[in-house]
Amino acid sequence: MAWILYAARLLFLSTERLAFNRLGERRPALPAALVAYLGAAVGLFLAALASGGPLVDARALPGVLVYSVSFTLYFWALAVGPLSVVGPWPAATALMLWLWHPHGGVLALGGVLSIIAGGLVLGGPGAGQASTGIAIMLASDAALAVGRELDRQRAMGPPLAYAFTLFAGVAVLMGLLVTATGGLRTGFALARERPLWAALAAASNGSAYLTLVGLLRHWAPYLVEALSSAAGLITVGVGIFLLREGDGPRKAAGAGLLSLGSAILVLVEAPH
Repeated sequence: MAWILYAARLLFLSTERLAFNRLGERRPALPAALVAYLGAAVGLFLAALASGGPLVDARALPGVLVYSVSFTLYFWALAVGPLSVVGPWPAATALMLWLWHPHGGVLALGGVLSIIAGGLVLGGPGAGQASTGIAIMLASDAALAVGRELDRQRAMGPPLAYAFTLFAGVAVLMGLLVTATGGLRTGFALARERPLWAALAAASNGSAYLTLVGLLRHWAPYLVEALSSAAGLITVGVGIFLLREGDGPRKAAGAGLLSLGSAILVLVEAPH
C-alpha cells in the first residue's frame, strides 16, 4: 500500500508544480496561491463529507501558521520559475530534516555533498531569475521541515479530516492577508482567466497532501521527504520537454545529484 501511495505522490507532486507554475505565471503570488489552496480546501471538504467521517481534526491547527508560510513561499517560488530549475529544490527539505539530528559519518557527508553539488549544478552561473525562485523555495523548505515534524506527531486521525482542517486554516489566513492587501479581486479574476490551471492546482495539491498523510503512517517524515525528491526529476522533464525551458543535461544532472543525496541520507536514517 505504501508504494502505491508513493507512486501517486510523485504523480500529484509533479502535476502540482506544473499547475502552480502556470497558474501563478506573471501574477501576484499571494492571490494566486489563495486560489490554489482555497480550491484544495473545498475539494478536501467535499471528499471528507462524502466519506461520512469527521470533518475537523483539531490536531491539525498547530501546523496552520507554519504551513501558511511554507505553502505561500512554495507557490511563489514555482510561479517565479523556471520550473525545471526551481522544481527540484524541495529535495532540500530532506537535508533540513536530517539536520535536526545529524549522524551517519562519512556516508551522510557524501549525501550532504551530493545535495550541495546538485544545487550548484542546477542553480549555477547564468541562473538569472531562478536564483530568486531557489532562495524562496529554500525558505519554504525550512518551514516545511517544521511542518513535517508536526504532521508526524499529530496526523493520527482520519486523513481527510486532518488535511481539510489544515488547508481550511491556511486558506483563511491567506484570505485575510489577501483581503488586507487589496488582492482579493485579483484572485477572483485569475480564477476566471485560468480556470483549468486553477482546478488542476487545487486537485493535485490536496491529493498530494493526502498521500503525505497516508505515507506518514508507514514511513518516517524524513524518509517520505527524501523519496519525494524523485518528483524533482519528473519536474525537470516537464519543464524541459513540455515548457521548452532548455539546457536539459545540466538540469537533469543537478536534479539527479539532489535526489541521490536525499537517497543517501535515507540509507543513513533507516536504521534509526
